[in-house]
Amino acid sequence: MISKRSDQQGLFDVGNVYTLSLSPDSFHAQLARGAHGLFTDDAFSAFYSDKYGRPSVPPSLLAITLILQWEAGVSDREAIQRTAYDLRWAAVLGRLAGEPLCARSTLELFRSQIVLHDEARGIFQSSIKEARRKGLLKGKALSVAMDTKPIEGRGAVEDTYNLLATGIRQAAKEMAKGQCGRTKEWLIDHGFERYAGSSIKGSAEIDWSDPDAKETFLSGIVSDARRLLEMADGSDEKVRKATDLLRQLLLQDIEEIPTESGDPQVRIREGTVRDRIPSATDPDQRHGRKSKSKRFVGSKASIVVDTESQILLSTEVLYGNAGDATGAIDLVEQAEENTGEKIEEVIADCAYGGRDTRESFEDAGKNLIAKVPSEPRKDGHFVKSEFQIDLKEWTVTCPAGVTISEYTTEANGRKIFKFGVACRECSLRDRCTNSARGRSIGVHPREELLIAARAYQQTKEGREKLRSRVVVEHALARLGRLGIGQARYIGIEKTRFQLAMAATVANLRRTWNWEQEVMESQRAQTIPESSAIGVLAAMLALSDQIRRYTQYTLSRCLTTMLSGTRAILLGRTLPNLAFRPGF
Repeated sequence: MISKRSDQQGLFDVGNVYTLSLSPDSFHAQLARGAHGLFTDDAFSAFYSDKYGRPSVPPSLLAITLILQWEAGVSDREAIQRTAYDLRWAAVLGRLAGEPLCARSTLELFRSQIVLHDEARGIFQSSIKEARRKGLLKGKALSVAMDTKPIEGRGAVEDTYNLLATGIRQAAKEMAKGQCGRTKEWLIDHGFERYAGSSIKGSAEIDWSDPDAKETFLSGIVSDARRLLEMADGSDEKVRKATDLLRQLLLQDIEEIPTESGDPQVRIREGTVRDRIPSATDPDQRHGRKSKSKRFVGSKASIVVDTESQILLSTEVLYGNAGDATGAIDLVEQAEENTGEKIEEVIADCAYGGRDTRESFEDAGKNLIAKVPSEPRKDGHFVKSEFQIDLKEWTVTCPAGVTISEYTTEANGRKIFKFGVACRECSLRDRCTNSARGRSIGVHPREELLIAARAYQQTKEGREKLRSRVVVEHALARLGRLGIGQARYIGIEKTRFQLAMAATVANLRRTWNWEQEVMESQRAQTIPESSAIGVLAAMLALSDQIRRYTQYTLSRCLTTMLSGTRAILLGRTLPNLAFRPGF
């Protein structure tokens, strides 16, 4: 049953017994001031019953605890301990020091419900609303920037031998649950005892320099995997999921070549298949490449940032091998939904500058500003952009000055211009083509998008616009400091939760820092130190100190009275009492 947070503070809550002065520019002080306006308990009512069960921990306090946890980068156990013994956390939560907010399992269950119901997006949206309430995010048509950042996966990356062995162990674990319950015993009883250890490759006693020995060893693993799949009962969902993974691992890594004897030759497939799973413990991981020299295994964080306020407006996690522009238009539309404002302009790097991405933005009525990807020079030949394409007259002029107007049209509307015989005696032929038929140029039905983009990026305005996307680099750096470079959980859904929480903390910190800068600037302009108003401000500050001292004295007297009364009731001698600001 849901429990609501009380607006009435307890007598001995941190900040009441004695004054706790948090640094005004610290995250804890900022969160303590703004915590009550971020969440309501009713926002999480879907997690609870209105009639049954014990009264819960107020979910708004659990949500604030998650924010504190992500800002500190601590484990669940450490987070619960800090709710009791870190006075900064107790001050933010408005609680008595020394008393944990809840059990660790309660926090874990609450987070599970957040992931299951996709409520991390609601927590993230609260940070956007806070930026709007404070005036940082303006209510107008927005200009945004977008980019991605690699996230290293949590699962173990293994070679084919250990990958298949892990897949066998995981399938056996699910099958054992319906029988003896212990994976090791099940493996031994069914003839899979060599998979009961940690690494089948490390425990194998074979000559790894002998190709025949390696092939025999691999054939044995494949045979065991197929025997296990035949034993599996497909009625259980978890067993079916584990066996499906094992089948996929076999298909992606193993190649069987027919032989005259009838027994196929088993070997590791050459090359890497698309969407290859490199980790059996986290099947959502993929081999990715952020640049030519930077490779990783995991996923990608994709974000949209307001260029003026630098507030993150939407987030998504992509598979590691997905292109940066995957789902770009959907992410921008999600940002519009989160803010309630229209986004007219999107700035990105050349990874978003392809024709298909531009076409999707054009169809959605949004202006995409991104450099057109450079064309690779095949064998040092002229690239397409060095040909002059006239879309009004439908002509193409080559670097040698030859213009042709004849073309053929393909089924998708693409026009093919062939220079043919014009290339035979051309002095630039060696720099243009090796084909005996001469050079040909394909013109897409939406070719004008690339032509216009190339022209715009050469202008002064275009170069300035492209430079303004630096704000997204700053946002990614803030997320990096909050741990986004490394996944904390297994699976892409939980990584989405991690990204949403990190983005929430980044937005709140950005908003409250901006608010403090504005207040300090206004104070410096309106209250000169030498003026009479400045003297009055100093007097007010002194009166506040007097108030705090009075509060401290009263709390000390009250503590002394309570201790003395307890001693009298117990028939004990009243000891010498010394007030200590702690618990």
